Amino acid sequence: MKIIFLLSLTLLFSTTLQAEEEVAKENSAANLLSLGQSGGSIPIVIDADESVVCDEATNSCVATGNARAQRGTFVVNGTKLTVYFKGSGHDREIKELMADGNVSLVNPTEAAYGDHAHYDVALDRVILTGGDLKLVTPDQLITARDSLEFWQIKHQGIARGDAVAHFPKKEQVVEADTLIAYFVPKEEREKNTKNKEDSAKDKMSLKKIEAEGNVLVSTPKEIASGDRGVYNAAADMSELFGNVKITQGGNHIRGEYAIMNMKTNVAQLFAKNPNDPVSDQKPKRIRGIIMPKDAKNMRKADETKKSSEAL
Repeated sequence: MKIIFLLSLTLLFSTTLQAEEEVAKENSAANLLSLGQSGGSIPIVIDADESVVCDEATNSCVATGNARAQRGTFVVNGTKLTVYFKGSGHDREIKELMADGNVSLVNPTEAAYGDHAHYDVALDRVILTGGDLKLVTPDQLITARDSLEFWQIKHQGIARGDAVAHFPKKEQVVEADTLIAYFVPKEEREKNTKNKEDSAKDKMSLKKIEAEGNVLVSTPKEIASGDRGVYNAAADMSELFGNVKITQGGNHIRGEYAIMNMKTNVAQLFAKNPNDPVSDQKPKRIRGIIMPKDAKNMRKADETKKSSEAL
């Protein structure tokens, strides 16, 4: 019975020349790292160095030894892959996939790494756990201690536990207990890249990050902290809420709400959120420490900048 099931799986997962056009057509459909929901026309190829053992009794298939599952240009790698199915015969579909040991999820523009991965087809969600968790894209590096989640339907990624988002090109960092990243849907990317290279349509594009708990936002000239925060990637702006502290050199200012322009390093600090008029929060006095030497240097720098702009 196992041999028959294995043969049927071989037919189900084998790529064909006729499928190549469908692969090219649907590769760009994914917005995040995902195999895509069931029912698509692209086949999934599973292979391994040591063994691929399938059991119809448990409706599962286990690949061990440098195992790999690939659909189009998206690849899941691990020491061991376990795939569970639902249905039978030609109606058999993947229900979930689990990867263990040196796990990587890779597509042409992004890659995520961890020790364990669980992919739920119905939810189109991937959860990565284990050590050295990270998501690497051309524009950012996101790391976490506890888990990384990718939700295809929600266009969302969640980093939990000492989460850090690095933006090397901008020299900016956003840290928090939890970071929730929202990515631009495929339809918006296509609309915004009509006159640009086609590869830009497939690139994961960040819209904003919501930060919860022990938030820290930093640039080469400024560090700000708060209870909560929102980072707008396109505008290079950050909002901080609750127990806000902004540090620039030896200067420190405290308040309850701040707006930071991370490109110009200009920050506005308020006693309460002016955009929330119905809040019953009692305004707190803004407090600051301005060091004379720093104030003098900042004034001198501003004068120098104005003189250079006038030339």
